[in-house]
Amino acid sequence: MKTVSLVLVFLLAITLGIFPESYHPVSENADIDFVVVSDIHMEGNNPDRFRDFPKILLDINGAARKNDALVMCGDNTMNGQHIEYTFLTLSLKLFSDVRNNLLVMGNHEIFTEQNGYEKGLKKFLGYGRFIMGEKYEKPYYSREIDGYTFIVLSTEADKGVTCYISPEQIEWLDETLAKATESGKPAFVFCHFPIDGTVDTLWPGGLMGEQSDEVFSVLKKHKNVFFFSGHLHNAVDYSGIRQIDGVTFVDVPSVLSDHSVGSTPSRGTGYCVEVHDGKVELRPRNFLSGEWFENLSVTVEIEHV
Repeated sequence: MKTVSLVLVFLLAITLGIFPESYHPVSENADIDFVVVSDIHMEGNNPDRFRDFPKILLDINGAARKNDALVMCGDNTMNGQHIEYTFLTLSLKLFSDVRNNLLVMGNHEIFTEQNGYEKGLKKFLGYGRFIMGEKYEKPYYSREIDGYTFIVLSTEADKGVTCYISPEQIEWLDETLAKATESGKPAFVFCHFPIDGTVDTLWPGGLMGEQSDEVFSVLKKHKNVFFFSGHLHNAVDYSGIRQIDGVTFVDVPSVLSDHSVGSTPSRGTGYCVEVHDGKVELRPRNFLSGEWFENLSVTVEIEHV
């Protein structure tokens, strides 16, 4: 009965747009605000995850300036099962008022014996159509939101805990970034797998792998590129944010798991990103506790072209 009552309250809040105010942006006149989380690992037999994910979404809803997008940076399910995608989809449809949901494909969507790459990709694209509101033919794609380009990279084969980025995808990335950044605006790139050498990790196998150098070479050709990855479950005080050869790399923790390395809470934590007045604000926040990690926030000045 208690669960039913909570669901009814959540549904009423969604319908009427009533949410307790949870946080304020740095600037009330920001060009764009969005949230990045990773490694949800929605799991059919793990009630804690499908209980806490709506709480995270409601905190995001309560932002004083409505978020323009929510990006989920891979391993959105634990085993790529229909029941897990169903929980994920229903949570987003029932408890989120963010108008743009973007999914990134991780290894957990494809690596199980019951899936394999082709079956896992089919599920990812099928459920993604419901979640994202657009049909994509490939696991990599771009979307323009309020004049800013969001670019999603994905593996094109099951390579275990690493990935495979084809020459076609790398060429597409280069062309898409050139167009996205020609006016001087930042471009935001998302991939579940971190590029080798750009993050701290005790798990060296869990990186992009063979195409890391090629992808990095494309990223650093263009100005104002931000690259978000997950996969490692690091706390924000362990790897966090760093700039290498002009590219800003953000290591996003697992939002519904405890951290593997670091001391700040990982469960509930993601990044609020805001563009305003020639700056990009990267602010880690725990959406379950309502806690900011202000000492780990980073402001990046946008370079003029």
